[in-house]
Amino acid sequence: MLSPLEIFSLKGRTAVLTGASAGLGRRFADVLAGAGAHVAVVARRVELLDSFVAAHAGSIAIRADLARPDDVDGIVERVRAEYGTPDIIVNNAAYIAGGVKAEDETAEQITSTLNVNLVSPIRLVQAFQPGMRERGTGSIVNVTSMVASVGIGRFPQAVYSASKGGLESITREWAAQWSRYGIRVNAIAPGFFESEITKDVIGLEKVQQWILQNTLLPRHGTPEDFDGALLYLASDASRYVTGQTLTVDGGWTAH
Repeated sequence: MLSPLEIFSLKGRTAVLTGASAGLGRRFADVLAGAGAHVAVVARRVELLDSFVAAHAGSIAIRADLARPDDVDGIVERVRAEYGTPDIIVNNAAYIAGGVKAEDETAEQITSTLNVNLVSPIRLVQAFQPGMRERGTGSIVNVTSMVASVGIGRFPQAVYSASKGGLESITREWAAQWSRYGIRVNAIAPGFFESEITKDVIGLEKVQQWILQNTLLPRHGTPEDFDGALLYLASDASRYVTGQTLTVDGGWTAH
């Protein structure tokens, strides 16, 4: 029997993590590597990943722009060459046309949002699913958002919400179709947290008041608040969990 600490171990496992250059993605990379995984970190700004790769032997950096779904082919080729089929896939990369009203989102913004947040994650998982199926195990973690299930309005993000809703829905369907092959599929749905995207607005007094009014825990989130959720879903700690969304929002959606 594994000890309580050993059940969270990722020693000897390999992971693919998209959107790894900053914010939540960079924190996720540190968490996965800290638990013992070799991590293929994927981002457009690959130069921001150099320090991570230098600090974690066996990890690799892959440059890709998921707004171009064909870039997924390069990710798959590199990961297969280094690791074969990964044990863990974390679809974290996200694009948001922030502050644009639903009626004003352009065709380019719509396409980029859907490609990064939904189309590319689907293609990445489809590419590695056969290997996971053959091996009889695998953990897929999709990073969605609380706006996949609730409207917030104050920060216009209609297509982003739709894309995250689609990713949350396909999480359940993949789980339903692939559980028989030992593949688990779950999601993390963050609430408001401090990141590269939100840093310019989250500290504003009006925004802080709004967050405090709507969040049961009286603060906004930080990337560190998601460590446990990721490690739980990626590891054997959740070996009997699939098709679920773990919402980490300070209680926003609880009332």
